[in-house]
Amino acid sequence: MSQKIEKLKPPFTVLAENRKEPFTESMEKAAVYCFAELEREKGGGLILKKKEEKTVFLAELHYPIWVAPWNGLGLVFDGLKQSSHSIAYKTFPDVKEFFEKASRSSKSIETYMAFLSDNLTYFQAPGEEKTAVFDALIADTIFLSEFSQYLSEAKPLEASEASAALISPHVDETMVSTVLEEFERLKKRFANEVSVLNECMKLLNRTTRSFAKTLRGRIRAVREEFEAEIRKQEEVVAQKISRLNEEYEEQRVKLIKNFERQLLPLQKEKLKLEKTRDQILRKLEQYNLEAKSCAASGDSAGEKRWKEKANEVKKELSEIEKKIEETEGRIRALEENRSAETFRLRAEWETRIKEARKDLLELEASRDAKIQVHQQEMERLESLTANIIQQIGNVVKLREADLANLTSFGLPLKRKHLSLVHVPFYLACYEADLKKRYVVFPPSAANSIGFTAKLKGALGKARIKHLLTPRFKMVNSILEKIPALIERDAAFAREIQEVGENTDMLKIESIRKSIGEGLRRLRDEDWLSEKDFEAFSRKIA
Repeated sequence: MSQKIEKLKPPFTVLAENRKEPFTESMEKAAVYCFAELEREKGGGLILKKKEEKTVFLAELHYPIWVAPWNGLGLVFDGLKQSSHSIAYKTFPDVKEFFEKASRSSKSIETYMAFLSDNLTYFQAPGEEKTAVFDALIADTIFLSEFSQYLSEAKPLEASEASAALISPHVDETMVSTVLEEFERLKKRFANEVSVLNECMKLLNRTTRSFAKTLRGRIRAVREEFEAEIRKQEEVVAQKISRLNEEYEEQRVKLIKNFERQLLPLQKEKLKLEKTRDQILRKLEQYNLEAKSCAASGDSAGEKRWKEKANEVKKELSEIEKKIEETEGRIRALEENRSAETFRLRAEWETRIKEARKDLLELEASRDAKIQVHQQEMERLESLTANIIQQIGNVVKLREADLANLTSFGLPLKRKHLSLVHVPFYLACYEADLKKRYVVFPPSAANSIGFTAKLKGALGKARIKHLLTPRFKMVNSILEKIPALIERDAAFAREIQEVGENTDMLKIESIRKSIGEGLRRLRDEDWLSEKDFEAFSRKIA
């Protein structure tokens, strides 16, 4: 930061949107004088008598505010050190040390895997929270927005204005430089951490991809190592299985034929018995019809004879059905036996097939086991890397937020040099019973007289109170702290007393004349009634 200091002064009064008429310096001082008189306690009271205050001084003073260029922004400092700002940030484990460990461990998969396992929670534990305090720095966004607008209206401080009315800043350029250096140190630290952390993520990604490629190469090597032997074994197994299949088919055909040979006589016998049964059933039906016919014709002897023959046939039928049932039982037993033999033969064939494939399966299992080891190692490698990179990414986001936070406290600034901005305000000091009271009148906008002001004047209220409207909220809040600062800081109180008395508008003849001229102009604009004008004029005269 250049040692050159630009001294600037923004205006105390600007024209409000509703005012087109000019507003002179004499009108400004006359308006402030009227405000001060209206603010002064006049004494009285029915029960508790108050002593009338006398005006010790009414002076235009200037509040010092530093604006320092930093990284394209303007950092704003309270010249009376009534403000400060703290930045809280978390500390993290040494990122440079982590990067160096990662670099050293990347020479072999074993050391790299051990590094990842040992540092899985390196960035996971919450860091210690630290606070950087920047004395006098103003970071309130509303203030900065207001002050940026106000600063755009500032002009270089004229030599004639560099008088005793300028309050000496409690913060000098050395202190501002110290804060800027601390800002720059923090910024470099945060930026360096973000840079190293990004390099860490690149290194981990690059190293993991490299070792994953190595592991995939090892998997290919394992496949190639077993491929020839497995192919050779597959040929041997294929021949064995072919022979076993042929033997199985032969045995299965032999079994089928053997059972068919045994089954054929039984089926023939069953068919013969069934035909005999059908013949007997027809005879039985015929005998029953004959018996019914004899009964119908009254031939009892014939009926008896046919019934006896039917009974004989029934006995013969019973014997035949018994033989059929026995034959069917033998057929079922034979089929169950065939099913059992078929199952046994197949089980024996499957056992021999399994035995034939045993050596091939052993080879394939050995190959798959070695491949699985490398695959699991690769999956763990990628999982550990992804986990750690996720943690690093979270830390980077926090640090980037810290960096963004550092650049959020300034206002847009084109100036390259340190500026000391003297913000004008008027301060009235009243005294009664050896007690002093201070009232601040902040930068304002001058209005044009309107219906509301005229109405209040008609009701006996002071129209002049509507002439000046404070422009800013947060800028005013700093100015309004001055009375409290005077109370607690004896040295500052003495300085204000001396400056105020030396620049008291009510004691300087030229300013008193200017106030008189301003009162006439305010009367002409109807801000003062004739009565008020006379009262204020007598007082100032």
